[in-house]
Amino acid sequence: MNHNIYEIETTGTLMKQGYVSLKESQSVEQAISHLRNQVQGKKNIHYVYIVNTSKQLTGVLSIRELLEAPNMSKLSNVMKRDLIYFPSDLDQEEAAKIFRDKDLVSIPVVNSDKELLGIVHVEDIIDVIHQEADEDIGMITASGKEIDFNTSPIIAAGKRLPWLILLLFIGLISGGIIERFEETLEKVVALAFFMPMIAGMTGNTGTQSLAVIVRGLVSEKLNLKKATKLLWRELLVGVIIGLTCAVIIAIVAYVWRGSSMLGFVVGISLLATLIIGTLAGTVIPLILYKCKADPAVASGPLITTINDILSLLIYFGIATMFISKIV
Repeated sequence: MNHNIYEIETTGTLMKQGYVSLKESQSVEQAISHLRNQVQGKKNIHYVYIVNTSKQLTGVLSIRELLEAPNMSKLSNVMKRDLIYFPSDLDQEEAAKIFRDKDLVSIPVVNSDKELLGIVHVEDIIDVIHQEADEDIGMITASGKEIDFNTSPIIAAGKRLPWLILLLFIGLISGGIIERFEETLEKVVALAFFMPMIAGMTGNTGTQSLAVIVRGLVSEKLNLKKATKLLWRELLVGVIIGLTCAVIIAIVAYVWRGSSMLGFVVGISLLATLIIGTLAGTVIPLILYKCKADPAVASGPLITTINDILSLLIYFGIATMFISKIV
């Protein structure tokens, strides 16, 4: 079979010829005899596929079902007509989802006339899953899915620069926020000490949530109920993480500066930003998924930059509210 006639990353390029086809007019006894003659040199024979006189796929039988059927029965009477098959132009990622949902070890591929062309084994799909996972990881980190060990420095830089230049300009907003709250910083210089920690922790929790969501979307069919449950779970995760870290950092701030109000401001800011960071890492990929966009494009650096801006706004906003009690 010439796979060059099929588009790349489709079932046409994945399919193999190692299958056994039988005619629906054959008896079970004839089919078993034919199977013995045809099975030599073929691996992973789990099913036999039944075709009609026009070579169209009409049914399927597992090897066990074939052996259990009465010898004199016609295949047309014992075969399963409700079968799963792929068109030759189906995207390999969609094929992987069907394998996951249907729990099959092999699925036939047919053309537009439903003529049997080949078969895709689950082993081939495992390779696809690994490939797609590598691509998603590349997009999450904004490093480019086409970059590998052999990519030249110029090409690698070209793949990454668009993302990083965009994030560079977004990051300038953070500088504007700090300048806006310059008076607050001048009154309580200790606030600057906790800025990197607040921003870094928020970005880290957002990236963690993003990784969990993207991985989950590969293995789950998402609906409103699941999305709501997932959002609620991540909210609770954010609260638990936020409370734990807030208490720790509040104690640190109090011990270091001897100010319970500074500890309160830093602690409550961290709690709020960690909850928001976790939700941002959850909501953004879910929105992209709902809009039929690849959620992996909600890259880690993008989530981190957005969370940096939000965390600084919250931190300095709360500090400004309580500035008179901190000084």
